[in-house]
Amino acid sequence: MASPEPLLIVFVHGWGATGTAAYGGLPAALAGALGERGEVVHIELGRYVSFRDEVTLPDLARAFDAALAELLAGRRHRGRVACIAHSTGGPLLREWLHRHVEEPRRPCPVSHLVMLAPANFGSALAQLGKSRLAALAAWFGGIEPGQGVLDWLELGSDAGYRLAHAWLSPERPRRGWPWLFVLSGDGIDRRLYDHVNAYTGETGSDGVVRLASANLNASYLRLRQDAPRRADAPAALRVAELRRARPTAFRILPGVAHTGPRMGIMTARDPRPTLEPLLRCLAVRDPRGYRALTAAFAHENAVHQDVANRVEVQRVPLLPDRVFIHDPHAMLVVRIFDQSGARPGDADVLLTGPGGDPDRLPRGFLTDRQGNSRHPGVVTFHLNLASLAGSPAVVAADGRVLRPALPGGGPYGLLVRPRGGARRVVGHVQGRLDATELDLLDVLHPNETTILDIVMHRTVRRGAFRLGPADGPTVDFRREPMGDGVV
Repeated sequence: MASPEPLLIVFVHGWGATGTAAYGGLPAALAGALGERGEVVHIELGRYVSFRDEVTLPDLARAFDAALAELLAGRRHRGRVACIAHSTGGPLLREWLHRHVEEPRRPCPVSHLVMLAPANFGSALAQLGKSRLAALAAWFGGIEPGQGVLDWLELGSDAGYRLAHAWLSPERPRRGWPWLFVLSGDGIDRRLYDHVNAYTGETGSDGVVRLASANLNASYLRLRQDAPRRADAPAALRVAELRRARPTAFRILPGVAHTGPRMGIMTARDPRPTLEPLLRCLAVRDPRGYRALTAAFAHENAVHQDVANRVEVQRVPLLPDRVFIHDPHAMLVVRIFDQSGARPGDADVLLTGPGGDPDRLPRGFLTDRQGNSRHPGVVTFHLNLASLAGSPAVVAADGRVLRPALPGGGPYGLLVRPRGGARRVVGHVQGRLDATELDLLDVLHPNETTILDIVMHRTVRRGAFRLGPADGPTVDFRREPMGDGVV
C-alpha cells in the first residue's frame, strides 16, 4: 500500500499580528483532524512585519517568495503545499501569485490557497488611521499598524484596484494556479464592539472585513460618457465593458467573527465552525471536485441568508433584547477619471431610482459610503440588497413581525455631478446612467463587490484658443468670454 502524499501547510497571519499566538488553536486542530484521516502533515507558521511604515504589500510578497523557496529547497520529501491565510494574509498571497507566479510565468508550488476573512477589496476600518486603529486593542493588540499596508487596505486604493483588475482580466492565465477558497464569517462579537467605531458592528461583515470585500466573486463595469455638445450640457453614460470573475469557492461561516477567543475565525476556543469547511477545501483534488464544492457552498450560503435565518438576538440583562437583522449586502467601488487619465477631483456620485430621481430610493438602501482619503474621485458604497431588491417580512420565532416586507424599488441608475464651477475653461459635465441603458441592480450581487470605472469626457471651451488677424486691433484676452462650445 502506497504511503500517503505528504502535505505541507503554511499559515500566514493577518495585519497587526506580533506573534504566532495570532493563529490560536486552528493549526493544532487541523493537524489533528488530518492525522486522524491518515495524512502526513507538516505545518509552518509564517511571521511577517506589518507594523513598520516603510513595508508595503509588494515588499511582503517578495519576502514570502524568498521564504517559501528556502523552505521548499530544504524539504526532503516532496508533496502537496497548501497555504491558509487570515485577513491581510489573503491579499498578500494573491499579490505574490500575481507578481511572482503569473507575471514571470513560473510554476506554482502551492496546490490550495484557503483565505480566512481576507480583505481582498480592503477594509472600511483602514481609513481610521494608525493611532485610532491601535487604540482598538481587542483587534490589533495595541500596536501601531504600518502605514504602507494601511494604504493598500483602504477601500478603493489604487494598489488594491490594480490587483483586483488583474484578477478580473479576461486574458489572465489560470493554468497551474492553486485552488482558491474564501471562508468568511458574518458574526459580530458584541463584547468586542467599539462604540466609537461603528464599523466593528457593521451588518454584512465580521466586525473588520465585509463579506463582499472578502469574496473573490466580483464584477467589473466600465461606463464611458458621450461627448457633450456644450460645456454646460449633461451627457449620457454608456456601458463600455462588463465582465465577471470566474467562480471562486466562497463560504459564509455563520456566527464567526474576525478575531477573538469566543468567535474568532482562527482564535475561537471551539475551532469546529472553521475547521469543517476548511477540511472540505483541502480535500479538493480536481476541477470536478472544485466545481461541486463551489456549488455546495453557494447553496449553503443561500440557506444561511434566507430571510428566516437573518435574525440575531442579543440578550441584555434587565433591558429588552436587542435584535439585529443580517441582510445580504453588496459593495460598489466607483472610480472616476476622464479620457486623459486625470481624475476630475470632487464629484457627487448619486444612485438614482425610478425616473432617474435620487430622491426615489428605498429607505435603508445605504449602509455606508466612504471616499478614499488619498485618491479623489473614488468612493465605495455598502448597499443593502434587501432594501434595493425587496424582501419578505422578517418574523421572530414566536411569530412577531420584526420588520414588515420591504417593497424594493428600481430600476436604478447613476448620476455624476462634477464640482468646480460651471464657467471653467477645462472641466467635466454632468453624467447620467439611465436605467434603460443598465439597471444597476443587475450588476450588484449578494456578498460581492462590483468595481465601476466611469470615464468622463474632458471638455475644453472653444475660447481656450482663438486666432485673429495680425493687422487687427490690439486685444487683451484676459477677460474674454470662453463661450459654451467645446472642442
